[in-house]
Amino acid sequence: MKLRTILAVTALGAAGVPAGLAHAQSPPAPISGGTVIGGLVSSFLELSVTPPTSAFTTFTKAKTYSASFDASATTTDSAALISIADGEVARGSKLGHLTSGSKKLPLALEARVGKAAFQPLDASVDPLLAKISGPATRAKSTVSLRQKVTRKASGSYRKVVLVTLSTEMP
Repeated sequence: MKLRTILAVTALGAAGVPAGLAHAQSPPAPISGGTVIGGLVSSFLELSVTPPTSAFTTFTKAKTYSASFDASATTTDSAALISIADGEVARGSKLGHLTSGSKKLPLALEARVGKAAFQPLDASVDPLLAKISGPATRAKSTVSLRQKVTRKASGSYRKVVLVTLSTEMP
C-alpha cells in the first residue's frame, strides 16, 4: 500500500462565442488515420476530519464508553482506504491502549466505520476501516471509537489516533 498526498490546482479558461454562432459551427473533422482522444487525471486525495461529536468522560464505573467523529474523503483514484492507527507508539504494551502516565487501561481502544465490526487498535497492522470504490467527492464516513472499562479508572487517560487515507497498489 502506498500513501500519497497530493495538492492540485487547476486553472480553467472559457472563450465567449457570440449567440448566433454557437450552433452554426460544427467541430472539425478528425485527422485522417484516426485521432485518439483521452487524457490523464492527476491523482488527488483529501481527508477532512471533524472534531468529535462526543468524547470519553471520566471512567467512573465498569462499562463501555464511546466517542465518534466524521471523516470526509475526496479521491480521483479507483479505490482508496481509510485506516486508523495509534499515533503515539508503534509497538509495545501501550500500543492501542488509553494511557495516563505510566498506567494504561487493560483493554485496547477499538474503532469502526459505519456499522462494521469494531477492531482493536493494538495490532501491528493498522485496521482497514473503510474502502471507497471509484472517484468520490467528500464521501462521508462516521468513525466510532469505543473503550471497554472493566473497573473504575482514576486519572486522565488519552490516546492520539492517526486517521489515514491511502490508495491501493495496482
